[in-house]
Amino acid sequence: MRRRFLSVASAFLLTSVTLCPPVRAQLEPPSTGGLVARDRQLRMLGHQKRVLVIGAHPDDEDTDLLTVLVRGMGTEAAYLSLNRGEGGQNLIGPELGEALGLLRTEELLAARRLDGAGQFFTRGYDFGFSKTQDETWLHWPRDTILKDVVRVIRRFRPQIVVSIFSGTPRDGHGQHQAAGWAAREAFRAAGDSSRFPELQREEGLSPWNPVKLYRSTRFDTGATTLSIASGVLDSAVGLSFHQIAMAGRSLHRSQDMGRLQQIGPSVVYLALLEDRTGRGTDGLFAGVDTLLPPGPEPAEQRAHREAAVAATAGVLCDARSDDDRVVPGQVVRLTVECSNSGATPRTVSVRLETGAGVTNDSLAPIRLDLPRGALASRELTIRVADSAPITTPYFSLLSREPAIYDWSRASADDRGAPFEGPVLRAAFRVDDAFTLWREVSFRYNDQASGEVRRPLTVVPRVDVRLDPGTEVWSTVTPASHRFTVTLTHGARDTTEGTVSLQVSRQWPSVPPQRFRFTRENQRVEMVFEVTQPSAMPPGPVDLRAVATDGAGRHYDDGVVTVDYPHIHPRSYRRPAVAVVRASALRLPPLRLVGYVRGASDRVPEALKSVGVPLALLDAQTIERGDLARYDAIIVGPRAYETDSALIEYNGRLLDYARRTGGPALRALTF
Repeated sequence: MRRRFLSVASAFLLTSVTLCPPVRAQLEPPSTGGLVARDRQLRMLGHQKRVLVIGAHPDDEDTDLLTVLVRGMGTEAAYLSLNRGEGGQNLIGPELGEALGLLRTEELLAARRLDGAGQFFTRGYDFGFSKTQDETWLHWPRDTILKDVVRVIRRFRPQIVVSIFSGTPRDGHGQHQAAGWAAREAFRAAGDSSRFPELQREEGLSPWNPVKLYRSTRFDTGATTLSIASGVLDSAVGLSFHQIAMAGRSLHRSQDMGRLQQIGPSVVYLALLEDRTGRGTDGLFAGVDTLLPPGPEPAEQRAHREAAVAATAGVLCDARSDDDRVVPGQVVRLTVECSNSGATPRTVSVRLETGAGVTNDSLAPIRLDLPRGALASRELTIRVADSAPITTPYFSLLSREPAIYDWSRASADDRGAPFEGPVLRAAFRVDDAFTLWREVSFRYNDQASGEVRRPLTVVPRVDVRLDPGTEVWSTVTPASHRFTVTLTHGARDTTEGTVSLQVSRQWPSVPPQRFRFTRENQRVEMVFEVTQPSAMPPGPVDLRAVATDGAGRHYDDGVVTVDYPHIHPRSYRRPAVAVVRASALRLPPLRLVGYVRGASDRVPEALKSVGVPLALLDAQTIERGDLARYDAIIVGPRAYETDSALIEYNGRLLDYARRTGGPALRALTF
């Protein structure tokens, strides 16, 4: 029932137009949004209200506040997260580190599609828990984080800034404290032309002075100076703002954030910290100039007005490709089409927009004439450029310290945005009255779930993956180890060549193996036996898989897609590299060790690789198996959240621990 509600909710809520960085909707069939979307756009007209909320992590945002601001007050609101949550756990899948950051970024965007706010980030990488703000600044360059927050304020130009955190030890996590400090300091620095002048010189971002600074007091209600009701009904959708907010909160599924959608009173608590208006204590926007400036209609107002017209104009448009994973040099067939169920004949000008260097085509505009009740379509072909970049986010982590993403390949407009634009999208300009945007996607029919859409992704001709990605070897007992190289063919023609495993020069050589592909998406797995040298020094060593085709082109990475039903699929490049860590490990005599796998838990594989005789325990074994046969039982991280048998039969594990003594008790706290 919950899944059905969320799909219905997304159908009428994700039609919003957000003017702070564009929040790209989950790939869905075309929809105008109808009267609900029209009502939402009309609320944004006739005034200018802008609020920026600042926190540390993807699930720190106050979704109640964002929902009330946008859906209740017609405010342009956005959430700025200092990082993408890479240091968290993952309750729903194997992604950790950078891949988890992509998942949590998309979960934020899924939540923003419900509350209607925008989303920004700094370059911060979530390096894990820290106890103090000073400890956090050992990993994040303080001025880099501050500059990124100032950049967002100058770009978004909010009148009001709301800090989730206080910047004091009361916030707990050191990154929370850093976010509270950055919000306060950026509030003062954003309007100072002597601070970060390069933002104006290089990116055209002039100084900007917000006029009010608030702090959330949801965990400190005694300091509250302003209360905002969030249990009020949004009459357009028949849900309260709090219900909508909790539906958004529940989209942080990787972090176990599911929430009940309680009806009745609900309150957002804030404290006014700084007020440049001199008379702002009577309400959130008290003392704030929210009147539209005289002169031409501001771009945001025009966009909202056009979106309101589009919501009920009766025009649906779509843009589709005949493939979702394309390689450089490939020819792709596209279909653009529009239908007109309105009372007025329409003329549509279609323009295709592509990422830099993706295609070799000029992509001239296309004209579609739409009489009443008509469907008009056009098929065309484009050629992906030979030099087209492989699809990957604009940000990359060059090293773990400092824990900062590299933005060197990002345009000025992309810096701080969740992601860059799609590989290809279509702009449908209808009668020069409004524009409908569609990301070009590939669609197919799934017999169980119906229509499924996939984004257009540029992939290598030969995708290379090396497993396992991390191994621990004992230098005391050298052994042979197996690695699997998986090759996937991205092209539609024939590719052949060899794949080799590059190891240290001092190691025994590993013979290469041949491959030949004749069709798209063909896949092959090759097992390589690696003999560990007898005199292997402790420390890390890299192994790399490299495929070489007949033309002499080398491939040493692959494209991995983070994909779940509640998010837009997101792809990134991953090097075909395995890290071997050698250590002088000596194991005690062991018969068998039991292991209950936890969330995103690869510890069992690591233990097996160093020779631990290990067996994974399933629900049946936990319920009635002979636990006495195990020397120790290890319960993985957050396993009690992912394995219901642990909770139901926890008494059996505790009895086992009492019978076997200290070692098992220590193992159970892993």
